[in-house]
Amino acid sequence: MSESVFTDATKMSGDRNAEDAIVVMRGVVKKFKDFVALKQIDFAVGRQEVVVVIGPSGSGKSTLIRCINRLEEHDQGEIIVDGTELTTDVKNIQEIRKETGMVFQSFNLFPHLTVLDNISLAPRQVRGMPKAEAEELSRELLERVKIPEQADKFPAQLSGGQQQRVAIARSLAMKPKVMLFDEPTSALDPDMINEVLDSIKQLAREGMTMVVVTHEMGFAREVADRVVFMADGEIVEVGTPTELFDSPKEPRTQKFLAQIL
Repeated sequence: MSESVFTDATKMSGDRNAEDAIVVMRGVVKKFKDFVALKQIDFAVGRQEVVVVIGPSGSGKSTLIRCINRLEEHDQGEIIVDGTELTTDVKNIQEIRKETGMVFQSFNLFPHLTVLDNISLAPRQVRGMPKAEAEELSRELLERVKIPEQADKFPAQLSGGQQQRVAIARSLAMKPKVMLFDEPTSALDPDMINEVLDSIKQLAREGMTMVVVTHEMGFAREVADRVVFMADGEIVEVGTPTELFDSPKEPRTQKFLAQIL
């Protein structure tokens, strides 16, 4: 790209600017042995901004968001979350993970715990929240994701869509400042996808800061403040949904969208 990707990537929607960024990545490189998964990534997310990351399989999308909360350790560059730089210090990593909720493709619920216990466990153990308070919060979050009646069931008794909504509620229970979604609907049957996307849309309406890796282009168009297109471990193009979907500038973006739209 002729213009700095960091300039583009830190261009916040509306009144936002780079100083509003809650997540900043500068010159981030991630390698898996000889394979370079992320190549000099410059990326930023504004407070209350929804950034959707799209691109072909193997483009580095999931690696990018996994580096934000140290599920993957980056090899070069800086990652700063809410003013704290991500380093190898364990306390530093724990603090950042408290502020970044993560929802994966698989639900990762504890099968031997009820839905209520799955959600309330982390607030009790990590934040020291009293049991009664944690359970009250958990029930509020189940209302928020529209499955309050599932509180006393076990994960195996729920549909995939319901389990993913429990996973979202579990992440929200830690009261994060940023929510990261790694293809949250890819493991779901088609008839369950919308119920999960509706929960994520509701979070967007409530002002939650989010980074969402997804193949759901309709969702990206509807919810994103900015869309980031990745390919070959690089950020190729950044724009509003209208800019990127209707008038993509880069040949790799054009080719990708022509194949899927």
